[in-house]
Amino acid sequence: MHASRRLPLLAVAVAVSLAPAAACSSGPDRPAPFDGRVQVGFKTAIPGMSVQNADGIFQGFEPRLVEKVLGDAGVKYSAVPVSAISWQDALVDGNTNHNGVDLVVADISVTDERRKKFDMAGPYLKTPLGALTSAAHPAAVRRQEDLVALRICTVAQTTARALVDNEIKPKVSLDGQSTQQCLDHLDDGSADVFVSDYLPLRGIAVNLQVDGRLPYAITDGKFGKVQLLAAALPKGHAEACTWLRSRLDTYMKSQEWVTELRSSFNFGPDVTDGNLRQDFQPVTSTSDNLCGG
Repeated sequence: MHASRRLPLLAVAVAVSLAPAAACSSGPDRPAPFDGRVQVGFKTAIPGMSVQNADGIFQGFEPRLVEKVLGDAGVKYSAVPVSAISWQDALVDGNTNHNGVDLVVADISVTDERRKKFDMAGPYLKTPLGALTSAAHPAAVRRQEDLVALRICTVAQTTARALVDNEIKPKVSLDGQSTQQCLDHLDDGSADVFVSDYLPLRGIAVNLQVDGRLPYAITDGKFGKVQLLAAALPKGHAEACTWLRSRLDTYMKSQEWVTELRSSFNFGPDVTDGNLRQDFQPVTSTSDNLCGG
């Protein structure tokens, strides 16, 4: 077990609400509310979203987002690997963190349960759920009902897992402990589709090459409740969360955000910037502040 240490996030006891003007401002004159280097958790093998390369460097839409939000504000930070299974354990309530992670930006969907456990800065993306299939043995999925007769893999403790268990209820459901395990099930033919957030699945389909080929394909179907992705912090850090929320909101409304989205997920010229913003940019206001809620 890692030794306990003091979080570099400056805790406050009550939520800090944004005034309407502040919600759309990066707050360039507001000092960053951090005391020391921030440890940021990223997933390691989601092409497009976040990948850790052989040199240990994280690349993708989410690492780039953190660089614009923290790095451009002069905040020193380090990247730490987390997974869909481990990220919650890497954040603990209060001022002591046992796992060395202060902030997680790792395809985390906002849920009521997570809002009770963590402060959540954002959202910075919205995405429906989707289905990934083998390019060699594709399954046709155009709507949610098409999934019932298929063998579905989802990663444990995700919103996709809850949808499969509670709504789709397929004849065969496989519980992966990671993205790679669900890809392995596609590879060995034990699963027909991998269900997860659409954007990360698209990132895998268009970016992951094996022996010069793209082994996976994103299906046409988009389904389920639209997921709002946000950065997670331990409870009790509403000042830091509100500062991050403002910086994220400004970046999300910039041209850099939509350019990075296009590049990371290989959207062609037939998809306009307006289309991308309509499909994947959340609309934020002071009324849906997730900090300290």
